[in-house]
Amino acid sequence: MKTEKYIIVKNCTKEELKKMLHDWLVMYVDRLINKMVFEIAGINSTVFVLKVDKSIDDTSFFYMVNYFFYPFDFNKSFEVEGYGMATKHKKLLNKNIYIFINENDTEGDNVWITTEDNETYKFDFAGTLKRMNCEKKYKTLNTYNLSIPYEQINIDKKELLEENNRKKEEKSKRRVEKRFKIISIILFILIPLTFLMNNHFSYCKDETLICYCSILVVMWFMIDYKIFDDILRTLICLLLSLLNIAYGINSQIVFMATIATIPLSSLIVMWLGNKILGKKMDYFYDKWDRLFILVLIGISVLISVFVFNPILKFLK
Repeated sequence: MKTEKYIIVKNCTKEELKKMLHDWLVMYVDRLINKMVFEIAGINSTVFVLKVDKSIDDTSFFYMVNYFFYPFDFNKSFEVEGYGMATKHKKLLNKNIYIFINENDTEGDNVWITTEDNETYKFDFAGTLKRMNCEKKYKTLNTYNLSIPYEQINIDKKELLEENNRKKEEKSKRRVEKRFKIISIILFILIPLTFLMNNHFSYCKDETLICYCSILVVMWFMIDYKIFDDILRTLICLLLSLLNIAYGINSQIVFMATIATIPLSSLIVMWLGNKILGKKMDYFYDKWDRLFILVLIGISVLISVFVFNPILKFLK
């Protein structure tokens, strides 16, 4: 059964309410139907009422009330109340409910619900509905004296999905950039440090530390393949690879010298993969996961053994 639901937002403008609604819809787009209609009216210049599309179920409605109280990207707070008839959750079923945020509750991820018979519950976002002792009485919705008439807002899920995907991609890029800065700085310190330790400490003379550094660089290139979407990051990775070769080229152990060139060959493989396959790289990683990484490592090893190592031997 679909029933009408309303949210009252105080200390608010119509544009702020529209933005909060839009941001919530983008965030929860996977829970939405294709076409929806919301309506916004004003009780006065700072208090607005949102009539929620009937497809929004009770749980999503609770999430919405909570989000409007704790919205992102706002430097102010809002007073928020929700009204409707419950169609889910056995203890609330078919009862008129008043939804609010208890400011004395510091958990943040819940709403409080008072039914028409003045029973109060806390609904947390793990899905638990718990009876609470609370003096908050049931309130009825009063929208008879609207100073600003309802404005209809038509929502298309396709547009929301596109924006949601853009935001996910931007968030992913920020994570990649942050991770890249940290890991590249560590490796620029670690590779010279292993060379110094190999030359000045007797227990490091077997050159395994340089080998480990090469393996670390290769695994980083393979796993964090999105770093090669950017030319500057690719050039920094190239410098790291050459630095690794510079410290491994003089090794008397053939295996160590071979390992030292694999970061460069893996860089070439990953850079070409990103250029040729583009977003299909995501598909191959999702579908084949470790097998795909092993294939890429295998190609990199072959390039090192049959291309770079002969070149290095000739230059020596």
